Amino acid sequence: MNVHKFRRTIQRGVVSILVIWSAAVYFSASAEAAAVRGSVRIGSDAGEGAVVYLKDTRPKPAPVPPGEATIQQENIEFKPAFTVVSVGSTILFENQDNEMHNVHSTTPGNRFDIGAHNKGDIKTVIFEKPGAVTLRCKIHTQMRGMVFVAPSQYYAVVGKDGKYDLPKVPAGTYQMEVWHPRMTPEEIKAGSRSITVGTDPVSADITLTSKAPKEANLTDVPNRDWMEVLNEMGTSLDQAIVKWKEGKRAGALTKVMTTHSRVYGETGLRNAISQKLGKNQAEAYDTRFNELVKQVQKDGPAVETALRSEKEKLLSELKKDIQKMK
Repeated sequence: MNVHKFRRTIQRGVVSILVIWSAAVYFSASAEAAAVRGSVRIGSDAGEGAVVYLKDTRPKPAPVPPGEATIQQENIEFKPAFTVVSVGSTILFENQDNEMHNVHSTTPGNRFDIGAHNKGDIKTVIFEKPGAVTLRCKIHTQMRGMVFVAPSQYYAVVGKDGKYDLPKVPAGTYQMEVWHPRMTPEEIKAGSRSITVGTDPVSADITLTSKAPKEANLTDVPNRDWMEVLNEMGTSLDQAIVKWKEGKRAGALTKVMTTHSRVYGETGLRNAISQKLGKNQAEAYDTRFNELVKQVQKDGPAVETALRSEKEKLLSELKKDIQKMK
């Protein structure tokens, strides 16, 4: 046999063997997958609606295949109201209503605004950062929706029974985390764990802790320095008392009412207290403001003392609750 032909034959044979070996390794690795199943509890409650997801902990994580989902605007609602996709996925927003919508989000990392959205229009948005993304409509402010962007394609939404199922997770070591709207980032981090997946099913029951009440949605709570808001409230109420002393009853009344609506309400402080400490606690401060409204409409030497006393009680209790929310 010609020596050169012989060498080429050997080379082809080696290449063929390498190709077959590589394919065998690839399919063998692909075949090494197992289910990860378990339950989630947040305190004593089943973790219904939570998202369980796995994060690739390797220095160079495998690329996440992008997905696609559709959210319709129908009957002045987002349908579905809650959607989960993997990072890099595209969501199609489809207007099924007979009127114009506007879908937007102010969530850092996933900000977008699709502009005017007429009936039958389909507009797309790519979600590039993991985490919760709030959806709003500028035209219909009552519309509420949410997208959770998982850091990998291995995620599951916890059912009413508190259970989840992640099928066909490739072998490897992952960081498991659970997101729920009532949990803070610190609580989510505290509940994370490392799991190793092989060829056998993995059972992982998770119990988490949360200070917020069961119905809380902390994604609606802005990240603000509430002590600054409290100081603004104190200044505003002091101005109301000054107006009362000057005999400007109408001006004092207006100042108290705007402090209630704008400083307590529109800054987000009321909602933060409602979400983190409970609706009753937020309403208790409404009652205190109503008492200030009654006092500021009165006359007499004892009124100023009563106003200052009521103001100090309000600010003192708010300060304690702000510290609890940290």
